Amino acid sequence: MARVRRVSVPGRRSFEYVSQGKGPATLLVHPGGPGLTYHYLRGLLRLAKSNLRVILFNPRGVGHSWAPRRTADYTIAQMAEDVEAIRKALKIKELHLLGFSAGGFVALEYAHRYPKHLTSLLMCNTAGSAEEIVQSNRMVLASASPKQRARLRVLTRAKAFETAEYKSLAEEIFRPFQTRFLAGVHPDWKATRANTAVYRTMMCRKGDEFAVDGTIARWDGRKYYSKIDLPTLVLVGRYDFFLNASVEMDQRIEPAHLRVLSRSSHMAILEQPREYLGAIREFLTDVTGD
Repeated sequence: MARVRRVSVPGRRSFEYVSQGKGPATLLVHPGGPGLTYHYLRGLLRLAKSNLRVILFNPRGVGHSWAPRRTADYTIAQMAEDVEAIRKALKIKELHLLGFSAGGFVALEYAHRYPKHLTSLLMCNTAGSAEEIVQSNRMVLASASPKQRARLRVLTRAKAFETAEYKSLAEEIFRPFQTRFLAGVHPDWKATRANTAVYRTMMCRKGDEFAVDGTIARWDGRKYYSKIDLPTLVLVGRYDFFLNASVEMDQRIEPAHLRVLSRSSHMAILEQPREYLGAIREFLTDVTGD
């Protein structure tokens, strides 16, 4: 197992990370949530080889990485700046940036801010805007049973977001789009830790899992699509709630290449690991020529 390290960046900040392989090419992985540790993405370390270093890190406020005191400091833009600070501190010259789910929002923002520092972009199980998150949530809710929707309305009106019943019901409704093909709890998912405060601050401040009222509520990275001119992989599961957003991303980013995995939902890396890693490996081989 890769040893946990720390990288220090200006502003007395430091971030936890694990690394495997050697450069010059570096696949830097930004996990999602927001608020999840990198552990559920550990399978990506298997991509490492003599000329490819794979780095997984915990973003601000996650795990034992630096945590700002103000909730206003948890934004997509500031997290993109963290990526740049980490790139500089680790002296990454050939950067391949992979964003998973909410990490994809950060990757897209980074691609807009620092296009000259990127060699390729990997947008995995993600979307391009808060509006698309809202749309995907509506689609998920529409797929729930009448009984589930009725009970959810009661709990939502009562603002019972902290109750075990609400959390269990929301998880049950999301499951076909999130972990459809997982029979049990995957070891990498079991090892993953979530910072609920970060998630609430950025995604659903009031606790309503089907609302987007956190700091990302007005974020829209779709306006960046037309300006992206570097190799881009869009990878998604057939049953992922972000499937439609991924298709649009592929259509609007001219050099993008879309891969849809047929027996996967949102946690495609755990559901179809061989195919998932194969798609990324093939893409990176094409980009690096190695």
